[in-house]
Amino acid sequence: MADLQVRLPLAFDRGIERVTYTRQGDTPDLPRREEGAPADVAGRPQMETLLALSTLDDALDASIRPELEHRDLMVPSRFREGLDGVLQQLRDAAAKLQEAGPGQDADRLRVLNRATRLLNEECQLRDLVQMYRSVLYQG
Repeated sequence: MADLQVRLPLAFDRGIERVTYTRQGDTPDLPRREEGAPADVAGRPQMETLLALSTLDDALDASIRPELEHRDLMVPSRFREGLDGVLQQLRDAAAKLQEAGPGQDADRLRVLNRATRLLNEECQLRDLVQMYRSVLYQG
């Protein structure tokens, strides 16, 4: 190969001092096209293999990650429909308990009313966020 020497400090105002050529026999040959493995078939680096092993953190993350039975709830409009449906069901259940009259279901009625109130507040907050978002879109 060529003998390249860098002299310090570098001076970019001088230009090229000399040009060197290599001999034809010194150039390394690249593998032929059919000899090289494609990138997706090539072996994995050892460091990546070591880091890909399951750790305690991975096991904890997997154990607390929720399992979604209905993936369509991840769509905001479907989530909102589900939220409204649950709110209506809570209201209906609270109304049925209230019609039954006071008695041993007083605790259940109190819990249902509180859940209805909290879910209603959540829906109102989501409506407020949607209103602010639409105002931002309008400019």
